[in-house]
Amino acid sequence: MPFTCVFFVSLCSLTSAFLLSPPLPLGYLVAAPSMFRAGVEESMSVTIFNAKAETRVQVQLSVKGQTVAHSHASVPSGLRGQAHLKVWGNRHLTDGGYIFHNHTTVTVESKGTAVFIQTDKPIYKPKHKVLINVYTVTPDLRPVNDKDPRGSRMVQWKGLKSICCGVVNMSFPLSDQPVFGEWFIFVEVQGHTYNKSFEVQKYVMPKFELVIDPPRYIRDLNSCEQATVRARYTFGKPVAGKLTVNMTVNGVGYYHHEMGHPVIKTMEIKGSANFSLCVKDMMPVDVADHFRGSVSIWASVTSVDGSRQTMFDDSTPVHKQLIDIKYSKDTRKQFKPGLPYKGKIEVTYPDGSPADGVRVRVKAELTTKDNVYTSELVSKDGQATFEIPSIPTAAQYVWLEVFKELTDFDVSDSFSIPKDDGHFWWPGLTSKRRRRSSVFPWHWDITKDARNRADCDDRYGEFKPPAEWRHVHR
Repeated sequence: MPFTCVFFVSLCSLTSAFLLSPPLPLGYLVAAPSMFRAGVEESMSVTIFNAKAETRVQVQLSVKGQTVAHSHASVPSGLRGQAHLKVWGNRHLTDGGYIFHNHTTVTVESKGTAVFIQTDKPIYKPKHKVLINVYTVTPDLRPVNDKDPRGSRMVQWKGLKSICCGVVNMSFPLSDQPVFGEWFIFVEVQGHTYNKSFEVQKYVMPKFELVIDPPRYIRDLNSCEQATVRARYTFGKPVAGKLTVNMTVNGVGYYHHEMGHPVIKTMEIKGSANFSLCVKDMMPVDVADHFRGSVSIWASVTSVDGSRQTMFDDSTPVHKQLIDIKYSKDTRKQFKPGLPYKGKIEVTYPDGSPADGVRVRVKAELTTKDNVYTSELVSKDGQATFEIPSIPTAAQYVWLEVFKELTDFDVSDSFSIPKDDGHFWWPGLTSKRRRRSSVFPWHWDITKDARNRADCDDRYGEFKPPAEWRHVHR
């Protein structure tokens, strides 16, 4: 049965709103798709502007000079390639209305339907019944057949008709000794073939999933944290078998990527299993205090029936600095002499969660010996705000530093604030400053010329800039 392509032509007449006004120029607009598809209803629209009477419109579709469709006629099935579309208004000049003629080239695509094949399950066992649904956008469906892994045609349906809405249902039973492997369903519509596969196996291995529950972050590099691996079948039953965990620490060092030592643990699992995560056994050798990395965990479970699943997780950060301090994005990077300067500090743990109740110190200096502001703040919801009441009018640069005193060293975030674009000053590092951070919470280019850096001071107590700090100009 051929597929048809029907064209619906709608005509809109717009009359003048004022009868006594001067006559308006006539015109028309024809809208049509650039591609026609066999078996799909296509629509065209013809609008005549300022029409005084109804106009009879005709449409013709021709291929190589031969008319294949006229007005409400159909496009033959299998037609493909370029076609000529013509539109006339009052073609025979016998009727009233607007007279016009136009033509264009359109593309005709023979594949005018979409076919979707569905089975009730992906894997079948002997004696199972295979249920098949075929969805098409048109009601006419060509022969449908099934083939086994050997290519033999097992079942065939011809001349199928959809009950409703382009949906065809069919089924067939598998024997008690079917051919195991991948089976194929073939559907032919309008000369195009579609296929879908399903499997037939002697028995179906149950599927299960793995979930790794690692610690949010490592609180102490010298102590061990607890992690959990959970394994359950898709229907909820716990998995029993053997668990193998492979762990290591990878991260960014000062000069190169740091690779840790692998630690492998094997244990029995029944639904879930806990294991110790000791970072000190996995850390790279002699890492600097600015080291930042993560714990990589590979968990593999082999169930008692022989099936195996593997899961990977690297969401646990490892920082030698437990507290991260940085200026917020909305903290201004320039100041105006004589006016207050406001800023905001973000205090977080390595996993990005806000750190509350952390005492930080903010210092502002014009030079290494000229302090203009010092304040101690306590973070709330991971933030702390400060305000410098006034900056001297003669100031060109202000060195702003915030740091948190820990038990053995300080975590700090520093940058210089310029009055406007110009030179900057940069404090140097002395040999006494043994710990240093290479992680910069701010971009290097704060303004056109300003720079920033983060430092770690191993001296406990109040921070004092070394006397060796000097001005550096570009």
